This record gives sequence, C-alpha cells and structure tokens, in this order.
Amino acid sequence: MTILGIKEISLDNICERDLILNNFVKITQDGQRKPIDLSDYLNDIMAPHLIGTVPKEVKILFEVARGTMAYGYFYYPLFALGLEQLFRVTEAAVSHKCKALGASPKIKTFAQKINWLVERGIISNNEKNFWHASRVLRNIASHPDRQMLLPPGMCISLLKKMALQINSIFRNSS
Repeated sequence: MTILGIKEISLDNICERDLILNNFVKITQDGQRKPIDLSDYLNDIMAPHLIGTVPKEVKILFEVARGTMAYGYFYYPLFALGLEQLFRVTEAAVSHKCKALGASPKIKTFAQKINWLVERGIISNNEKNFWHASRVLRNIASHPDRQMLLPPGMCISLLKKMALQINSIFRNSS
C-alpha cells in the first residue's frame, strides 16, 4: 500500500495478489478462517452466464465486465470497475430489448426504456426497482468524483444478480 491507499502497480508486483484481499476470508465448514484464493474468486466470477438469446453485443460487454472483475484479485479496484461496467451492460441489454420489440424512437432514456418494458410485461413490477436502481448506480459510476472501492463479495453477488436479470428479459426471445 502507498499513501494512495491502493496498490501501486510495478513490474515486481503486477502478478501478485493485491494485499488488501487479506481482509476478506472464507469460513470453512469447521469454522476456520481461510484466505480466499484465486480459484475461489474465479469460480464465483465465472459461474454466471448469459443465455443464447442475449444479443452478442451485450454478451461481449458482460464478458469485459466479468474479466475486469477477475483481475481484481491482482488489483483490488478492478472489482468495483467491473461492477461499474455491469451497470452499463444492463443499460445496453434494455436498449437492445427495446429495439428488438420496436420501441418508438421517442423512448430514449434508460428510465423510459425500463418503464416501456415494464408496461409490456418484459420486466415485472417486482423487478422494476432493481432495474431503476441499476440505472441510478450507472449514473453515479459514470460521473464519479472519486474512485469507488467495494468488497469483492458484493461485486460478485451483483454480477450474478445482473446476469439473471439480463437473462430474464431475453428468456422468451427468438
């Protein structure tokens, strides 16, 4: 660590685990605390997938976000950066779905698109708040005044949730 509070990358440490991850542990079945290793992180990060009916462009954006998170093991801020990208992926997914369903060009903003999909039953009323929260967080992430740093578990949990949500709007697509 340096005075910046984050790892300063060098040739000597670029492929080393970010030391801040020592603050995160898993509890074994016998109650012991163990460091979370690279395979633990990768297994969790690589588990969610987008279904075949999700547009290729959205899948590529998702893979970049997920890949960014995977490298968070070596550079902790990448967990949050990957999550920030996921917020933009959700917008891309909504935009692609609206276009596929023939939404009017007057439906321009992320909020309008979410509401349009809710009106058509593509996004349920129960899930509407999730999508709008994603929109608000996308706005915050896209206009930062400081670097966001978040726990890996939170980022990975949201990765899984966002994959499920994106899949849900493309589940009945042809």
